[in-house]
Amino acid sequence: MWTVYDKLRTARLNVKYYGCRLQGMQRTNTFMEVTLALTAPTSAITGYGLWKQGPGLVIWGIFSGVAAIVALCKPIFGLTRRIAKMEGVVAGYRLLDFDLMEIKGSIEQERSFTSALKSQFRKASKSEKELVSRVPEARPNKKLLRKCRAEVESELPVSSFFIPEE
Repeated sequence: MWTVYDKLRTARLNVKYYGCRLQGMQRTNTFMEVTLALTAPTSAITGYGLWKQGPGLVIWGIFSGVAAIVALCKPIFGLTRRIAKMEGVVAGYRLLDFDLMEIKGSIEQERSFTSALKSQFRKASKSEKELVSRVPEARPNKKLLRKCRAEVESELPVSSFFIPEE
């Protein structure tokens, strides 16, 4: 039964961790898109007179340089493709978390880990196996992982799990 609870905590950790990673990727992508849109020749901002003299010229030169670097890096990073993969992983872990929370609730209600619940758990474990193979990053961000783990431990402390008597 502890396997159910361990997998629940792991699924919750992955929801939080990959959700944060996804949010960071989306912010980076938004920054890139806005930078490129603002410096496009058809942008209304490029026509402002203040960019054509004095400090404005320097600022616009720096901003244009950043935009050029962004334009070069955007296809190399493949951020939109990585975001799409990460969204799939986050959605999958959310579903797994939901399924495992239902199993946890049923264990508490029925006051035992029945064969029907074991069958549900095996099904959830199969979906977890597929999710693990889709994880889009090779090395985790250890600092973020520690932060997310602490959140999970406060949300789902060991004392919150029901253990039926044998």
